[in-house]
Amino acid sequence: MEPVFAVVQESSVPLPPQQQPHRLGETMPVQGGGWRRPARCALAVLLFLAVTGNFAFAAYRARHNSRDLAFVLVTYFLLALLVCCVARLEQLRRRDLAARVAERRWLRIGVWGVSVALANTFVSRVADAMPRLALKLVVWGVTVVVLGLGFYFLFFSKDADRCCDGELGRGQVDADCRPATTALHGQSPEEKV
Repeated sequence: MEPVFAVVQESSVPLPPQQQPHRLGETMPVQGGGWRRPARCALAVLLFLAVTGNFAFAAYRARHNSRDLAFVLVTYFLLALLVCCVARLEQLRRRDLAARVAERRWLRIGVWGVSVALANTFVSRVADAMPRLALKLVVWGVTVVVLGLGFYFLFFSKDADRCCDGELGRGQVDADCRPATTALHGQSPEEKV
């Protein structure tokens, strides 16, 4: 008689592939994308439609005043351009860092320029509505401070040129954009005990 394990080894039933153990701090790959990607896409489309509808309504209300209509159209254009630039910047941040440094630098300059133009567009309208010169100066001063902080964090912060998976929810990374390794990561379960 043959042993039982010999019969099992010769069976034609495919065995499941060996899976690598999950390491702490790493994300598990989602097979097929799951439900999150379509939900995120649907949310983005709904937000786009809501913002576009609000801007269309504002343009309809401002149709008789050319200054108000120009403000609505320029604001919508700058906001759409800023969203596109930031989305591209995040897309490049998730990819290989060494190949995309120059493109990321130019995109950061573009994001900075669009955000300054958008801020100046809003501030000019708000400052015009202020009754006194002191309040107008306060509005412009706060805007300059906020834009200065944005400039610092966009160009001079220590994480400006490094990819930071911590921002993306993937745990800590070291200077080479690899997950931070500790003594426990490289050990087998038997060695950890």
